[in-house]
Amino acid sequence: MKNPKSLKEIITDHKIFGGLNISNLMILNSVWKNEMKEYSLYCDIFSIEKKTLVLKIKNPVVKNEIYIKKDIILRKINKYFNSNFIKDIKFV
Repeated sequence: MKNPKSLKEIITDHKIFGGLNISNLMILNSVWKNEMKEYSLYCDIFSIEKKTLVLKIKNPVVKNEIYIKKDIILRKINKYFNSNFIKDIKFV
């Protein structure tokens, strides 16, 4: 039988959270809801894959707007982090 993992190992395990800090995920969720009010009603954060924010979109018009304003949105999100936490946005 394998040794059980500590909570710290589970949280930083790449297979579970992609090695992301849980506090950064909570900040991202809060930032998304506050900074992207008009968009957050029509899309949800689906996942983060290799510094790419994956959004689940409910409205194709919103998808186009986010795509067009992607650079502005990335700047708004990343100003809350000490680095480029999110480098791209894609959709599912």
